Amino acid sequence: MGKDLQLNNLIFTKTDKVILALSGGRDSMTLLDLLTKNNYQVIVCHINHQKRKESDMEESYIKNYCQEHKIVCEIAHFTSSEHANFQALAHNFRYDFFYETAKKYQAKYILTAHQADDLAETILLRLITGSNLYGYGGISKLVSYKDVFLYRPMLEITRNQINEYVKANNIVYFEDDSNNHDDYLRNRIRHHILPLLKAENPNFLAGMVNYSTILKESFSYIRKNTLAFLNNEQIIPVEEFKKLDVAIKKDVLSYLLEQKQIKPTSKLIADLINLVVNPKPQLDYNLAQGYLFVKRYNEAYIKKAQPVSKEMITLSLGEKKSFSGKYWFYLTKNISNINAKYMKIWYNKATLPLTIRTRQVGDYLTFNFGKKKLKDYFIDKKIEKEKRDAYPLILDNTGNIIAIYTLLNLSKGDDYIYLVCEVKDE
Repeated sequence: MGKDLQLNNLIFTKTDKVILALSGGRDSMTLLDLLTKNNYQVIVCHINHQKRKESDMEESYIKNYCQEHKIVCEIAHFTSSEHANFQALAHNFRYDFFYETAKKYQAKYILTAHQADDLAETILLRLITGSNLYGYGGISKLVSYKDVFLYRPMLEITRNQINEYVKANNIVYFEDDSNNHDDYLRNRIRHHILPLLKAENPNFLAGMVNYSTILKESFSYIRKNTLAFLNNEQIIPVEEFKKLDVAIKKDVLSYLLEQKQIKPTSKLIADLINLVVNPKPQLDYNLAQGYLFVKRYNEAYIKKAQPVSKEMITLSLGEKKSFSGKYWFYLTKNISNINAKYMKIWYNKATLPLTIRTRQVGDYLTFNFGKKKLKDYFIDKKIEKEKRDAYPLILDNTGNIIAIYTLLNLSKGDDYIYLVCEVKDE
């Protein structure tokens, strides 16, 4: 029965200091009551989000309660003018505050009062909106967080049990009125979907706890294989990836996306698997937040997308000009800087001025045997796509490519000059 509620199989002892995230709601006030009645060393953390007129009254009650019961209490105030990102910003603020408090008191565990109904709601929400194997398992009971742990000791306890305990023990708590409205999907699940499932099966919540446990255990096994495969790298070896079981393939990609805080949807994972196993040697896929997933021959990885330089300069003998913000190019008949990189360009007076630019669609090279697309030349030389976009091309004044700097020289003429490149001083 709820009035005889017990916290079973706790992973901390009565000599351990623990941080309790206390909202003031019925669940967290119940957890505080259970912990203090059993003489655990609790440090309360409360955040006043200053969004409701009742917030200050709730903060005052929590302060007084802790003083009366000789409980250490830490209070923080959160303010943000960003309405669109308020929930995410508040979440990050909360957990930063919990962590800082844990370090202050040398506590190893941060406790939250999530319970079985919360777990079921989260699972249903993720089944509706989509997730991966770990996400479909809902809330985890124990999660490492930086160098401490997030722990949910009431995850097997139901809301009905908590309600009975609250009534039997006259526990004062505060209700956020927004929880009573159907504006959010979680609230609609709580008010309409979950009651139907409980009515169909009185043991539904116990089944969801078991379902979560199975998924979390399965995920743990798969994630161990993922980490062993990646071997502390953020790069996928393509040929080895092709041999993996599909469950490991999906998790390898999920893991890499998670590192960049990109949601690994089922469609995205399927698209990336197809990209990696595609026989084409170089492919790109645009991700969120300005990232690219790229395949480069036998490697695939995530990188920040870089804007392609479209810079172009013209250069006459004796001129020195900046290129791409990083280099100086100049034409000379005499090398004065023996440490500079240079190319010998054969020319006649009709060749000048030279144009230096990066590649464009339709570029081609002219050899004795005929023409070849610049793109095909780069492919034959196994030049990575990013480097292709960065190579300076040297053109004569008729627009013909006569050289690729440091890579190819097709120039012809009666005399020669030096095309010199120096790195700019920082």
